[in-house]
Amino acid sequence: QQLELAHQKIGQQRQHIKQTHDDLHDCRLELQAVNGKITSLELLQQHAMGKDNRKLMDWLAQLKLENAPRLVEFTVAEQGWELAVETVLGLYLEAICLDDMSPVLAALPQLQDQSISLLKTASASRRIVEPALPLLSDKINSPWDLQGLLTGIYCADDLAEAVRMSATLKPYESVITRDGTWLGQGWLKINRQQDAKAGVLVREQELKQLRQQKALLVEKIDQLSQSLESAEADLKSVEINRETAQKYDAQLAGELSDKTSQQSGCSARLEQQRRRLSQLSPELDEIVQELADNAEYLLEHSDRQTLIQAALAEFDDQRNALESANQQLQIRQQEAQRATDEARQKLYNVKSRLESLQSSENLAAKQIERLKLQHEHTVDRIQELTFKLSETLKPLDNEKQQLTELTAAKARLETGLKVQRQAQEHLEKEITALSERYLQTQKALEAEKEALDKLRFELQESKVRRQTVQEQLNEIDADISQVIQLLPEHAEESLWKRQVDELAGQIERLGTINLTAIEEYQSQAERMAFLNAQHDDLTEALQTLEQAISKIDKESKLRFKETFDKINSGLQEKFPKLFGGGQAYLELSEATQERAGESGSDGKPAADLWSEAGVNIIARPPGKRNSSIHLLSGGEKALTAVALVFSIFELNPAPFCLLDEVDAPLDDANVGRFSKMVEEMSKTVQFLYISHNKATMEIAKQLAGVTMKEPGVSRMVAVDIEEAVSMAET
Repeated sequence: QQLELAHQKIGQQRQHIKQTHDDLHDCRLELQAVNGKITSLELLQQHAMGKDNRKLMDWLAQLKLENAPRLVEFTVAEQGWELAVETVLGLYLEAICLDDMSPVLAALPQLQDQSISLLKTASASRRIVEPALPLLSDKINSPWDLQGLLTGIYCADDLAEAVRMSATLKPYESVITRDGTWLGQGWLKINRQQDAKAGVLVREQELKQLRQQKALLVEKIDQLSQSLESAEADLKSVEINRETAQKYDAQLAGELSDKTSQQSGCSARLEQQRRRLSQLSPELDEIVQELADNAEYLLEHSDRQTLIQAALAEFDDQRNALESANQQLQIRQQEAQRATDEARQKLYNVKSRLESLQSSENLAAKQIERLKLQHEHTVDRIQELTFKLSETLKPLDNEKQQLTELTAAKARLETGLKVQRQAQEHLEKEITALSERYLQTQKALEAEKEALDKLRFELQESKVRRQTVQEQLNEIDADISQVIQLLPEHAEESLWKRQVDELAGQIERLGTINLTAIEEYQSQAERMAFLNAQHDDLTEALQTLEQAISKIDKESKLRFKETFDKINSGLQEKFPKLFGGGQAYLELSEATQERAGESGSDGKPAADLWSEAGVNIIARPPGKRNSSIHLLSGGEKALTAVALVFSIFELNPAPFCLLDEVDAPLDDANVGRFSKMVEEMSKTVQFLYISHNKATMEIAKQLAGVTMKEPGVSRMVAVDIEEAVSMAET
C-alpha cells in the first residue's frame, strides 16, 4: 500500500513538474519579448530626449544632472488625451526638472550649439479655474505644477465642440481636441501623427506598463523556479522512498521464498512420518492381536510373562513415542501452515504494492518521457533561436524584412525630402521675388518722396523768394515787367508747371504702399526655417538608416564567413573518415566570387553578395577525379550529404539526432564506416535511426520493432541489447 501511494505521488509530482516547466518556459519567452520591446522603446526614448547627444550629456554630467528626472517620466495623461497633451507641451516633455536653476543658469555660457529645456519644480503658479470649461491640466497627473505651461488651455472631445468653445475664448486662451487639433482666436494648429505611439509621452507610458509587466514576470519566474526546485526535491524524496519500498519488497519476497522452502520441507517430513505411522499401525495391531491370542499361553507360561510384559511395555513406549512424534509433527505442521499463511498474505500485499508501483512507475516513465520531450523541445527552441542568429548560409528572413523596411523607409524619406526640397526651392524663389519687389518699391517710394519733398521745398522756397523779391521790388519801387525781361528766354511758367504736373502724376501712379509686405516676408522666412529644420531631421534619419544597414551588412558577412569556415573544416575532417580517403570541401560559386571582386565597380555592397552567395560542394572519393558531385553514384552522394549534415550538426549540436534510412543506398563497406562514425558521435549525442540494415543494427544499444501477429493489429517490441546479452550469458 505504501509503495502504491509512492507511485501515485510520483505521477502527480511529475505532472506538476511538467506543468511548472511549461509555465516557466512560457514566462521566459514572454519576458524575452518584453525585454526586447523595452530595449527598443528605451533607445527611441533616449534619442527623442537627446540622451544620445554626447555634448549635451557631457555638459549635464559636469553639473551632475545626467540622471535628473525628465518631465515625460513623471507625466501621465488620461486615456485618449496623450496626443493632445504632447501637442501642447511639445519639447517641454523633454525638460529637465530641477528645484534650483541657478547652477544651470551660471553654466549656460558653456553650452553652445545645443538646445535644452528646464522646469523648476519648486515654483507654484496660481490656477484660475473656469467652472464652465474643462481644463487640459485636469487630464494630466504630474507631481509638479504645470500651470505655467497649461494656463488658459481647455480641452474638447471633438472639433465641433472646440469650435463652439473658441467663440468664448479670450485672446490668450485656446482649446485642443483629443486628436491634437489646437485652436484659438485667429489661429489653428493640427498634429496628425502617422503612428499614435510615435510620441515620447505614449512611449513613456508604454515603457512604464512594460516595466511593471517585466517585474511581474520576473517575480512569477522566481516563484515558478522555487516551486520547480521544491517539486524536484519532493520527487527525489518520493523516488528514494519508492526505492526503499522496492528493496523492502524484494526482502519480503526473499523471506517468502525461504518460508515456502521451509514449508515444503516440513510438509515432506510430515508426509514421511505419516507414511511410517501408517506402516507401523498394522504391525501394532498384529502385535496386539497376537498378544490377545496368546494371553492364555502367557498365563500358562508365567515364566514368560515377564518377558511378554516387558515386550508389551516396549511396544507401548514405542507407540507413545510415535504418538508424541505425531503430535509434534502436527504442531510443527500447524506452525508451518500459519507461517505459510502469513507469508502468503505478505506475498499478496507485496504483489499488490509491486503492481501498484509498476503501474505508477509506468506512469512516471511516461511522465519522464514527456518531460524529456518538453525539455528537448525547449532546447530545440533555444537552439533554433540561436541558429537563426548565427546561421548565415542563407539570408535571414528577419534581416531581409528589416532591410526591405529600411529600404522602403529610405525611399519614402528620399521622396519626402525631394518634395520638401522642391517646396523649399519654390518658397525661396517666391521669397526672393517678393524681396526684390519690396526693395524696388521701397527704393522707388523713397526716390519719389525725396523728389516730392524737394519740389515742395523748392516751391516754398520760390514763394518765399517771390515774396522776398516782391518786397524788395516794392522797397526799391521796381516794376515786375522789367524783372521779367531780365529772365532767360526759356524761363516759361508752362514749362515749370508741366514739370510740377509730371511729378504729381508720378506720385499718384505709385498708388498705395503695401504695408503687409514685411509681415509676409517674415512669415515666409519662418516657413523656410521650418523646412530647413525638417530637411536636417530627414538628413539625420537617412544617416541613421545608412549606418544601421551598414552594420547589418558587416555582421551578416562576418557570421556567414565564420559559419562557412567551420562547416568547411568539419566536412574536410569527416569526408575521409566516411570514404576511407579522398577529399571534400565547400567553395563559393564562381559567379559570386567574380561579383564580390567587382563589387566596387557596380556599386553593390560586398555584404549583399556574401548574403546571396551560392555554395558548391566539391567531393572527390579516393581514386576518382570527378569535376562535379553530380558524377558520383547514389551511395557516394548520400555519404557526402551525411558528412555535410554531421558537420552542420556539430556546429549547433542537439541532445538527439533522428536518421531515417540514411544507410539505404550504401554498400557494406560504407555502412561499416558510417556505423563507426555514428558510434563515435553517440558519446555526446543520442541517435535515433530507422534502418533495415543488419550491420547498422549491430551498433544499437536499444532495438524497437513493429510486428503484426494478428491481421490489423500491430505491436511494438523493444529489446535492450546489453540486457539480452547478459541473459544469454547466464
